[in-house]
Amino acid sequence: MKRFLCISAIGLAALASACASPTTQTAAANVGPNGEPLICRSIKETGTRFAKKECKTAEAWVQFDAYTNGNAKESTDKFQRLQSGAATNAGG
Repeated sequence: MKRFLCISAIGLAALASACASPTTQTAAANVGPNGEPLICRSIKETGTRFAKKECKTAEAWVQFDAYTNGNAKESTDKFQRLQSGAATNAGG
C-alpha cells in the first residue's frame, strides 16, 4: 500500500510539472527581445483560408499599420488618377 501511494505521488508530481511547463513557455514567448510585451494578430493571407498568427511589439505594429495604410492609399490614388479626369476623356 505504501509503495502504491509513493508511486502515485511520483506520477502526480510528474504530471503536475508537465502541465506547468507550457504556461511558463507561453509567458516567455509573449515577450520581445527587449522585454517588451508582444501583441499577436491573425493576418489573412491570399491563397489560403487559414489566418497566419504574427506577434510584434506595439511600436512595430504602429509601423506596420502605417506602411500598410500608405500602400493602400497609394494604390487607391493611382487607380483614381488613371480612371478619371483627362485621361479617360481623351480616350487614352
